[in-house]
Amino acid sequence: MASTARINAIKSFRCYTIREAAEITGVSTRTICTWIKAGLPVMDDQRPHLIRGDDLRNFIRSRRKERKTETKLHEFFCLRCHALRFAAGGFAECHIDGNRVTVKALCSVCSTVMNKPVAKARLHELEGKLELLDSEEGGASMFETPYPETAQNLGKKR
Repeated sequence: MASTARINAIKSFRCYTIREAAEITGVSTRTICTWIKAGLPVMDDQRPHLIRGDDLRNFIRSRRKERKTETKLHEFFCLRCHALRFAAGGFAECHIDGNRVTVKALCSVCSTVMNKPVAKARLHELEGKLELLDSEEGGASMFETPYPETAQNLGKKR
């Protein structure tokens, strides 16, 4: 099964049974039934349940939109905490590759390494909010130190 529902193959004006909707989106029939209980509209209350393609597509898009978290330029999303977090100690490491910059920082709560892509044009804005350390090409990262306590200490307040 797909980890994310596919919406590209859904035809807007076609009606799908639960099994067909599951096949076209790449999820299980159980997932489709869960979506129906969560508010996915079905046509009438007769069996077999028929789901309009445009309703299915809109439902999947709305579920995706609900899960998104907007971050400010200096904020990160910590995958361990499942929340917006700031860089520990106000430090971050940036790796420049063409016009893209990857910024790494430690979570201020759990000290997990967080990554965030940033446009090179916005790097000067980020420098005003965080103290950026450049990671050189092929050089050691402050997060890949042989002394793990060094990286952990960045996340602790003194």
